[in-house]
Amino acid sequence: MTGLRERQKAGRRRDILAAAAKLFRRDGFTDTAIATIAQEAEVAAGTVYNYFESKGDLLIALVALDGEEVRTAGKAIITNPPKDAIQAITKLLTFYIDHSLIHLSKELWRNAMATALTQPASPFGVGYAELDRKLADQVGELVRILQQRGQIDPRIDCRTAGDVLFAVVNSLFMLFVSREAMPIALLKKALAQQVRLVFSGLGVASGAAPWN
Repeated sequence: MTGLRERQKAGRRRDILAAAAKLFRRDGFTDTAIATIAQEAEVAAGTVYNYFESKGDLLIALVALDGEEVRTAGKAIITNPPKDAIQAITKLLTFYIDHSLIHLSKELWRNAMATALTQPASPFGVGYAELDRKLADQVGELVRILQQRGQIDPRIDCRTAGDVLFAVVNSLFMLFVSREAMPIALLKKALAQQVRLVFSGLGVASGAAPWN
């Protein structure tokens, strides 16, 4: 009986999240009311509040769902990455991009990012930062595997490399969602260029002052 109740609760939560994602995309985050989400999910408004305290909680739950799904699928890439190291990193980061618009639109990502940046100590801000941390760690894990293959300098700190590479895709993704008309193909092109630059390093021009 306990197992049945838990499955029913999980099912209602999924229904509420699916309804919220649909309505946020159709009507916008600001103009979507909890009551409308409840109606779409075929539950009482009070039931929605039993699972989520606010629309902000629904939004972070959608971000968390995206992060959970993308990390799970990303494990398959890490388990069997392409033979070329640059292609392996680019494939993982490109997958993050491809998955990003499944549950959330550009507008919803703008709302999520704005809340995380302006309220970093809030549960939303903390949760968002934790999700980014897990993705950066996954990139670092791929770096470690490539390092074991002898494709990356063994002196490189894998976690730091993961942070740098994730920062590349994260900064480009922020630019992408801030520009409604920007096509995803342009984002992917810029990502591929910047990943190659990270791998090649910045050469010092002839006659330039040496690094300290």
